[in-house]
Amino acid sequence: MKDAKANPNNYATASTAVSNAIKTLGYPDSWLQPALELVARESSFNSNAKNPKSSAAGLFQFLDSTRKNYGGSSVNWSDPNQQALQGLKYVKDRYGDPVKALQFWDKNKWY
Repeated sequence: MKDAKANPNNYATASTAVSNAIKTLGYPDSWLQPALELVARESSFNSNAKNPKSSAAGLFQFLDSTRKNYGGSSVNWSDPNQQALQGLKYVKDRYGDPVKALQFWDKNKWY
């Protein structure tokens, strides 16, 4: 993981987007730090991050197939706020919470 201070603009944008998404979705405030850790591992807080080996992109590194299941073309995937909303919904649906997503990541180096 890159140090957040090495890229403060990306960190500020990502942390604001994730924090706002948590509030919008009514998820617990305790989700913020583990969700940001997940975003750090996946995209280094860069909402424009793209994996050259797959279709993974954005803060949460959604694959094309995941994007289809979480709004598809009705979502503006270039918007970090929309990425955060859909990313947190995915985390809740698949893992229950971001701590469990991180535990899975620790074992598999992906989530």
